[in-house]
Amino acid sequence: MSDMKTAQQYAQGLLDYVWAGPSPFHVVEETARRLTAAGFEQVFEKEEPQAIASGAGQFIIRGGSLVAWRAGEASPVVAGFRVAAAHTDSPNLRVKPNPDVKKEGYYQLGVEVYGGVLLHTWTDRDLGLSGRVMVEGPDGAEPRLFRTDKPMARIANLAIHLNRGVNKDGAKYNKQKQLKPVLGLGEWDGFESWLSAQLDGEKVLSWEIGFHDTQQPSLGGIDDAFIFAPRLDNLGSCYTILEAFLLSKPAAHTQVMALFDHEEIGSQTYRGARGPLLGDVMDRLIANHAQQAIGGRVRAGANSWMISADMAHGVHPNYAEMHEPNHKPMLGGGPVLKSHVEHRYASEAETMARMRGACAAVGVPCQEFVNRTDLACGSTVGPMIAADLGIPTVDIGMAMLSMHSVREQAATADPVQMIAVLAHVFEEG
Repeated sequence: MSDMKTAQQYAQGLLDYVWAGPSPFHVVEETARRLTAAGFEQVFEKEEPQAIASGAGQFIIRGGSLVAWRAGEASPVVAGFRVAAAHTDSPNLRVKPNPDVKKEGYYQLGVEVYGGVLLHTWTDRDLGLSGRVMVEGPDGAEPRLFRTDKPMARIANLAIHLNRGVNKDGAKYNKQKQLKPVLGLGEWDGFESWLSAQLDGEKVLSWEIGFHDTQQPSLGGIDDAFIFAPRLDNLGSCYTILEAFLLSKPAAHTQVMALFDHEEIGSQTYRGARGPLLGDVMDRLIANHAQQAIGGRVRAGANSWMISADMAHGVHPNYAEMHEPNHKPMLGGGPVLKSHVEHRYASEAETMARMRGACAAVGVPCQEFVNRTDLACGSTVGPMIAADLGIPTVDIGMAMLSMHSVREQAATADPVQMIAVLAHVFEEG
């Protein structure tokens, strides 16, 4: 479908995007920056919506979530929406509201585990801090993005001499007692005072801050066949959707990119996929057309379809038995169609057929993933959005290894293939 040089260019673009987004708030900032550079306009929900011309682009931000659209030539009630959705958050360790701990002469921070963290991978890593801080402004609380890539902390493993059975029994961590990162020795005034100093003395009111790996993402392996990076789940999907969205030309239908925070903790928040954000945007765009009939959103949903993009489980050569024998996606083998009979994924026969057709149209191979029947299946934003908005949906993703590790692995060949398919869907429907 593409030569290796092009594949590496898009893979490097993914690395740059991942490095720019250590937190959902930074992901949204970087996405907004790229949209603005491409001529999209940010609009604000508290302001009265204005008419938008066919082909024009806008976007809305709610915290760590962003929805962007390009208005279609026809009303969405008639031509529908083409939606691609993903999530901006990744599992990590978040700083508690009163985090300061001093024990045995060490200064530590209390943390909460956010999402399904592969805990042992966060030990013995150089960790930075990033997120959003609320500070006191002249008219009330104001947000500030915060990031430091200086190695601020480390969760040190217990030496094997004191834990002889670790290689036999596995590393086990009590989340309350054994995951507190160590920050330093000696005296300091506490996390809030330190954070205020990093923000030029502004008065800190609250924060949503987590730890991130300070090692930069990279290409690696023989002939740079692999992507080694944090947060590929799910910034790999956010990046490919954004690139496809920006590459796409206007169409009769309305094109929508929806990137949600809080998927890793269930999405049931005001800016999560279970919240009203995407439905609110649909109503805004339907109302942009003067002649509306009763049941406009229902009709628009019936004329739409959506891709829920989330990274997929590639077959692991050391644990191949953990896969369903006839469904073993390969890294670099193209987009992975994900299905589940109890609809933990939103795919069904109609939408799977449409996705296979889109892959064929651009010459990209299509793989299949079904969970082993005797293992519990994960889920995505797809089923919840489909059920709420009545939009036929398919779940797809790029194959990866080390999902929910502090550092994950994918294939250099896959981003360009996913972008081609997504662009085709945005344009051709």
